[in-house]
Amino acid sequence: MAIRVAIVVLALTGAAWLAVELRSSDAQDRMVALAFTNRTPSNADLVEAQRLAPRARRLNPDVRVDESVGVLQLRTGDRAGATATFARLTREEPRNAELWAALAQAAQGYDDALATRARSRARALAPPVRALN
Repeated sequence: MAIRVAIVVLALTGAAWLAVELRSSDAQDRMVALAFTNRTPSNADLVEAQRLAPRARRLNPDVRVDESVGVLQLRTGDRAGATATFARLTREEPRNAELWAALAQAAQGYDDALATRARSRARALAPPVRALN
């Protein structure tokens, strides 16, 4: 009897974990769609992404959730917010060239010295590859 109870508890725990992960993944997919569509996002899109962010972060250590928010901030004209978001993300993942490049783009025209440093760091992490031809 105890084994059956343990199996039921494990099954229910697994099902609950999968449900939380599914909701998190769905929220992250919606955020990415808002951030990377071809149309110009609105402030309402940014608000929606910020509303979805806590759910998308649940059990998810990936920086793409916050990266999506940063992209939306940049695309809606909030350079200060985007710069702050990408600066925080580069502190969390200092070897991520994509985040350094995003920080450089966000800071351009807002904090040119930071943009230059970020661009330099992105190049150092991902130098150009020469063709073999």
